[in-house]
Amino acid sequence: MSEKNVEKKDSSLKKIIIIVVVLVIIGAGAFGGYMLFAKNKKGANSTNQMPVNNTNVINSQQTNNGMYPQQVVVSSKTYSLDEFLVNLADEDGKRFIKAKIFIGYEEKKLTKELETKKPILRDAVIGVLRSKKATDINPKNIDKIKVEIINKISPMLEKGRINSIYFDDLIVQ
Repeated sequence: MSEKNVEKKDSSLKKIIIIVVVLVIIGAGAFGGYMLFAKNKKGANSTNQMPVNNTNVINSQQTNNGMYPQQVVVSSKTYSLDEFLVNLADEDGKRFIKAKIFIGYEEKKLTKELETKKPILRDAVIGVLRSKKATDINPKNIDKIKVEIINKISPMLEKGRINSIYFDDLIVQ
């Protein structure tokens, strides 16, 4: 008789373990599905925007040694200013830069203003890029160039502010 009780306890313990494992698997599947759906839904509402997986360094205040302190800012929205092909300020006039630039920002209402003012913003970026020499465009100075672009564009916007600048392509020749 005690053998039957032990067998019943073992079988009911196995059932409980199986039920717990099944519930954990269902819960993990539901969580994974939710995360996948939430990620896809965020990407579906962007029109001229691109998902951001880069960080950018901006800060317009200089420290006492003249260097820019680094502060990481990740923007939730980006707007493409398309591709730029601009002559550089080198004396021989044969150097140019090709860059695809995105503006990073947070406010939804800024999207419409960016679309409206795109030619003005592109002109400002062209002005900044044309003022550079080929030797100015290197990994050490790229963050300073980004800050300069932000400082040039920010006063032109009324409905929000720019957090960062992203270079998608950057070629100097």
